[in-house]
Amino acid sequence: MGKLLQQEIFKFRHQRLAWLAPVILILLMVSLAMTAHGATGSDHKFYLASAYGGFQWLTILIIVIGASSVTMEFEYGTIKQVATQVNHRWMIFVGKYVLVLGYSVVLHVLAVLVTVLLNIGGGRLRWQTVYLYHQSLLVNLLTNAVLDLYGGVLIVGLVFLLASCSHNSAAAVAIGVGACFMGEGISSLLLQSFKSALSLVRWNPFNMFFLQQEYGNPSYQQSVTHLSIQQLSAGTLVWAVLFLGVGAVLFSKRRI
Repeated sequence: MGKLLQQEIFKFRHQRLAWLAPVILILLMVSLAMTAHGATGSDHKFYLASAYGGFQWLTILIIVIGASSVTMEFEYGTIKQVATQVNHRWMIFVGKYVLVLGYSVVLHVLAVLVTVLLNIGGGRLRWQTVYLYHQSLLVNLLTNAVLDLYGGVLIVGLVFLLASCSHNSAAAVAIGVGACFMGEGISSLLLQSFKSALSLVRWNPFNMFFLQQEYGNPSYQQSVTHLSIQQLSAGTLVWAVLFLGVGAVLFSKRRI
């Protein structure tokens, strides 16, 4: 697995988007920070705690990078060469999954650092300022980063599963973005349509996408998800493992 990861890192480093993603993320965060310069105190706290929208943009970038890393192996035929170097093809799939999650960690750290620098430049709020859950803004920012990173375990698993069924990266990206950003609406529709089976339907995978939102809006537990933060966290892990397992099987069975 170590040698496989080294090969994946080598290929990843030669992907243009892998180098462009941090630049795109910074530009988007700076743009929102500039437009939010005249925001009220409460709004500015929200922007800081959410990394000036960095976590949402980061999710899109990870979806694109994750889907491309899987589908491009088949598009360019490189899967044939890689498959001969491992005993089981699912190891390639898992190696890519681990690499993308590792890259997600790097982008989350970058988003936090950029947020800190932008606040220093603006100089409007102190990080010790109390915000949600009687915790400081800094704690809220770091908690959101951890929750978003944890939620990415599920999102990357879903994207990899979809990419394993797709024949080109564009389709995988489109479906992945649509699933991740329309998933919350789908979950809400399911919960409203099957109220009699609420105790079961609330565990649908799309409901787990509300993990970070529920931290920022505790009322979501009663009005939207009908699950606690702890339950959403557990469900996220279970669905992530399931998506990863199914995706690995499909990846292994796919014709090369």
